[in-house]
Amino acid sequence: MTVLIKQDDWRIRINGNEHGPPHAHVEFKDGFRCSVLIETQEVLAVWVRPPKRLKDALIWIKDHQNELLNEYRRLNP
Repeated sequence: MTVLIKQDDWRIRINGNEHGPPHAHVEFKDGFRCSVLIETQEVLAVWVRPPKRLKDALIWIKDHQNELLNEYRRLNP
């Protein structure tokens, strides 16, 4: 697992030995979490309330897409 960024309320991580299309995990301090496709920022599974809390994390994922894809591919050859 690689944590790529930690903010006050959330962090983004990528796991090794994953399945499916390249994705990142967004986790909030209160336990809410979701998976996000790196290339499209589509939210795959939402366990975040309210969903608008994802806005800043989705922007970060979009802005760092290449970095995230490289790390996903490194951890999931």
